[in-house]
Amino acid sequence: MISIVKKMYHKLAQPAYDVPYLALLLVAETILTTIVVLRVPYTEIDWVAYMQEVTTYQQGERDYVNIRGDTGPLVYPAGFLYLYSWFKSFAIGGGRDVSDPLGLDGSTSVQAIQRMQWVFVVLYLINAIIVLTLYQKVLQRMRHNQKQTQSPPADASLIVWYWRIAMGITCLSKRIHSIFVLRLFNDAPAMILLHLSMYLFACCDAWAWGCAVFSLAVSIKMNVLLFAPGLLLLLLQKNQSILGTMQHLSICAGVQLVLGWPFLSTYPISYIKKAFEFDRVFFFKWTVNWKFLPEDLFISKSWALLLLLCHLGSLAFLATKWWKASISQRGRSKTREWMRWTKADKNNPQLSPEYIVYTMFVSNYIGVAFARTLHYQFYSWYFHALPILHWMVTSPTCAESMLLTFLYMIT
Repeated sequence: MISIVKKMYHKLAQPAYDVPYLALLLVAETILTTIVVLRVPYTEIDWVAYMQEVTTYQQGERDYVNIRGDTGPLVYPAGFLYLYSWFKSFAIGGGRDVSDPLGLDGSTSVQAIQRMQWVFVVLYLINAIIVLTLYQKVLQRMRHNQKQTQSPPADASLIVWYWRIAMGITCLSKRIHSIFVLRLFNDAPAMILLHLSMYLFACCDAWAWGCAVFSLAVSIKMNVLLFAPGLLLLLLQKNQSILGTMQHLSICAGVQLVLGWPFLSTYPISYIKKAFEFDRVFFFKWTVNWKFLPEDLFISKSWALLLLLCHLGSLAFLATKWWKASISQRGRSKTREWMRWTKADKNNPQLSPEYIVYTMFVSNYIGVAFARTLHYQFYSWYFHALPILHWMVTSPTCAESMLLTFLYMIT
């Protein structure tokens, strides 16, 4: 019996079973997410405010100061308005309800919200496909490295199963299902686009398209900028020149300019101050971190400055480690090539998928660690990174894997 189990253990770890495993996860996700929508009541948090902001925009208002909802003024860039305007149109099914007492065309009715929940089910599954594809790409690279080092088959199978556990964990979070299909937060489409940009970088080597999609994600919610330091490092390494990096960054800036033009051409200061409000202070009662601090200290500028310094210091520390590692592997002169204005070598270096994914996830996680305020839905910013970061830093034992799986399931 034991020999049969061992044989199946090694056989199922072979590449031929990767696609069936992914398909099984996606089928399970489809069933689970459908059950959540059918059995768990929707909870209103931000949808009404979203529809109020979108309706004000649709009525012709272009001054961001005057676009607001029950939760306060609009603090998301223009891409949010365009996307949720389409969501509103889909939710009301093409027919406006002029009798809506809220004046929102029936977009907050029970039927409209139920219709949008199914849209977010599709979005959730799209996100799952992208994330699992990223994990699978990293697994393929790890298999390749195992062959290069001629590791024993037992070690190769162990790594595959550890990685498959990590992939399964990304499908198990109760809170992520809730954020997508029970709350309809804009964090969901923003993170889908972010993960799609990572896919374009890591799996397609399509850096121009990836930068465009990355900027689209920023246009929906500004938290995506936490990934920007990692992206900047990757662009410098990929382009091996400052000019090449600036060209890719200009794509990001161009997308923001085009999307924001209706507001930038009318009330530019209002748009920039509200859509990219870096100094915004959230209510203390809603935060889920630093809760042990007194409120006056939490909202103080000195505390915000300290967290910012810790954030920048951590990024600088990791950049220093990368610099030293690059010097030891490539030499000082090669490492300094990316500081040139123009590229010395016409060949673009190929960055490995695992390095791209790890760099961007680490960059974001540092930002999350030193964020002054984290709300319930902000878990979606970093949840999908947790298994891959843990597995790439250390090889967990079987007991650790089971414990992590349980913790991700209940959170």
